[in-house]
Order: sequence, then structure tokens, then C-alpha cells
Amino acid sequence: MATTSLTKAEQSKKTRRALLDTARTIFTTQGYAAAATEEIVRRAGVTRGALYYHFHDKSALFEAVFDEVRGEYLGALRADMATTEGDAWQRLMTGIERFLDRLLDPTVRRIVYIDGPAVLGWSSEERRAPAIALLRDIFEPLMDAGVIERLPLDALLRQLWALFFQAAVDIAQAEEGALALHERWSSCGASCTGYGRRALRGQD
Repeated sequence: MATTSLTKAEQSKKTRRALLDTARTIFTTQGYAAAATEEIVRRAGVTRGALYYHFHDKSALFEAVFDEVRGEYLGALRADMATTEGDAWQRLMTGIERFLDRLLDPTVRRIVYIDGPAVLGWSSEERRAPAIALLRDIFEPLMDAGVIERLPLDALLRQLWALFFQAAVDIAQAEEGALALHERWSSCGASCTGYGRRALRGQD
């Protein structure tokens, strides 16, 4: 029976995938600080040299895991809003609700909103860009359609990012996640609804 061996490129891809998948599990359950590279390579079934071939150090491995988790998270939010029935405002409110719901996912909580800010920082435009791009795709059409008052968009997006980011961090770090989620959603939802009513053209 013929056997098919992996090419060097295929083996490299497989090794990298094993490291990412294993690291995601360990970072989620143990946190970044407690995660040991020795355990990651052992459970991934690869050598320590393979780890450092693909990633400069533990923080680089974490950053790659972070980028994947956040990409999946934001992609799911886009998909949820795209399939929401109703107008642009309803899609916005659905997006906020789903955003907060997904904070109950242990991987999102730990990697994106607990260890992410501590390990990677969020001060750069590059780090905030994916989330701000999602907010732009939501609020720019609302302004174009006259649903909300036209405001300086870039400034608004940064303020909204700060609001949602802090809400996410608060929930992720709360011991009672579900309770914090409910309280934050109620507050955030009421604030956004109030803003929307005030900003509607032709209304008080």
C-alpha cells in the first residue's frame, strides 16, 4: 500500500497549526503568565526548535493566537448582523447584544480581553483597527441614511471603541460573568438607544 509523505511546506504548516491550537487551549485554561512553552511543545507533539522556528517567543505565539481568536470573533459579529432582519438600527442593536454575549466564551474572555491588553497593549492604531473598521461599517451607513445625525466619524468611532472595549474588559474580569454581562448590556443598550433617539433627524 502506497504512503504519501508530507512535503516540507505541508509539514511546516501542520506544525504551526498544532502549536496554535495547543497554545489556544493552554492560554485559555491557564492564562498567558502561567502557560509554559515546555508544556505547549509537549502537548503539540513538536520540538522546542519548531516553536522558535515559527514564533520568536511566547509573546509572538500569543499574538498569533490572539489575532485568530479576535478575527473569528469579529467575523461572527459581522455574520450575525448581516443575517439580522430589520433596519440598520436593529442590526446595530443585535450587534451590541451579540458582542456582549460572546464575552461569555472563555477563550474570547481570557485571550482577547484579559491577557490581550496586558500582553500586547491597545494603544496603537493597528491594534484597534479591526474593531474600528467594524464600527465604521455599522455607523457610516446609519449617517448616510439619515438615521442618526452626521457627526465627525473618526472621533465618534474612537469614542465608541473605548466604550465597548471597557465594557468588554469589565465583563471579562468580573467574577460573576453572566451577572456583569446582564448589567452592562442593560446600561450599554439603554445608552445607545437613548443616543439614537436624540440623534434622529427631526426629533428632539
